[in-house]
Amino acid sequence: MKKRIVCLVLGLVMMFSQTMSVFATTEQQLKQQKSQAQSQLNATNDEIDNLSRKQMQVQAEINSMDADMVDLMIQIDATKEDIANTENSITETQNNITAKETDIAVKESDIQTKTGEIEQTKEELVQAEEDRDQQYEDMKKRIKYIYENGGDSAWVNMIFGTDSFTSMLNRAEYAQSMHDYDRKSLEKYREVVAQVTQLKETLETQKTELENQKAELENQKAELESQKSELENQKASLESQKNDLQYQQNSLQASIDQKKAANSDYASQIEAARQQAREITNLIAQQNAELNRLAEERRAEEARRAAAAAAAEAARQEAARRQQAASQNSSNSSSSGSSTSSSSSSSSNKQETVKPSGVSGAAIVAYADQFVGNPYVWGGNSLTNGIDCSHFVYQVLKNCGVYSGGYVTSAGWRSQGRAVTGGISQAQAGDVICYSGHVAIYDGHGGIVEAKGSKWGITHDRSATHTTILAIRRFI
Repeated sequence: MKKRIVCLVLGLVMMFSQTMSVFATTEQQLKQQKSQAQSQLNATNDEIDNLSRKQMQVQAEINSMDADMVDLMIQIDATKEDIANTENSITETQNNITAKETDIAVKESDIQTKTGEIEQTKEELVQAEEDRDQQYEDMKKRIKYIYENGGDSAWVNMIFGTDSFTSMLNRAEYAQSMHDYDRKSLEKYREVVAQVTQLKETLETQKTELENQKAELENQKAELESQKSELENQKASLESQKNDLQYQQNSLQASIDQKKAANSDYASQIEAARQQAREITNLIAQQNAELNRLAEERRAEEARRAAAAAAAEAARQEAARRQQAASQNSSNSSSSGSSTSSSSSSSSNKQETVKPSGVSGAAIVAYADQFVGNPYVWGGNSLTNGIDCSHFVYQVLKNCGVYSGGYVTSAGWRSQGRAVTGGISQAQAGDVICYSGHVAIYDGHGGIVEAKGSKWGITHDRSATHTTILAIRRFI
């Protein structure tokens, strides 16, 4: 019996050794592939960072160029407005020049008119002066005649040297008429001469004023011509400035288009690199999942191996114990039947109280601690990819070889294993702590390892007495 057990144990150990060797080879290959993939991912991420920096630099240059473009457009619009204002000023100045030319032409016409009037007045003045002189000469002759013929007596002789009174009256009346005529003629010609002289002076004054006005208009016209010339020079300068600004705008637009093309190229490269990074990340995730699966299988195999070794050791110890008991029974064969019966009964009772196990509670806790940090998934059954509280206890105990039953809920664990009475003070490492709607593994030091919840995952950070304990069950 002992040899058969030992052979069985050796066979199991060899099988487990071969299995672990296969796991080690597969894991090593996967780790090497994962390392290569991670290196490639790091290189791809570095390339993405490098391309992103270049893209950001190009984008900053584009933003700066866009700002410069806005400034140029503002300057061009301002220059165009200045050109339009200058053109309006030129047009206005030209209109003023035309108006001044019209005013000058009017003044020249007025001056010609006044000149003709002055010439006409000069002729009239000459004629009036001639008439005045002729009248003056005629009067001098009559006065001379009267004076030479006796002065006032001549008038008396002329009047009274008649043969009738009627004739005398007629002569007296004629003399008086001649005297009045001479006086009136003299006053009339004197007035005509004065009027003609005054008219000449007035026309001369008006002509002088017109000529002054014409000169002033010509000065204003000259100033407007100068102003127009300055405005035209200003317009030409603004046109040149506008052309320079438009050239700068075209050059800047070409640079912006070039930078945008580079930016688009960087974006395409970044997207391609990100796609590659996503593919590598997915590959690494798959490799991690496979590694976790293999690690979980390896740990399960190790737990089964340890359990098998412990079972073999327990079997060996049990065989030795039985051999020793058999030797003791043969040496005590001469004893009384009651002593033999008592001895046999005692041996039988001792055998029933032995509960062999190759897995310690600390080993169960250590195995459970390997999965701390992995995710919680309600209804999940994977120690690496997601699991809930009851499946966590089930997988840990099963993989450690201390539980061979089927899956049970958190409430179902209250009836599994052996009950531990006396509360938490009697609990040991590896015991299962049952709560309302929850179950965990006791660490032997007041804490628990558990699949805590979707927010926390698998944890080892709570006290076993954080809430009411409904049951404590033992499987070792």
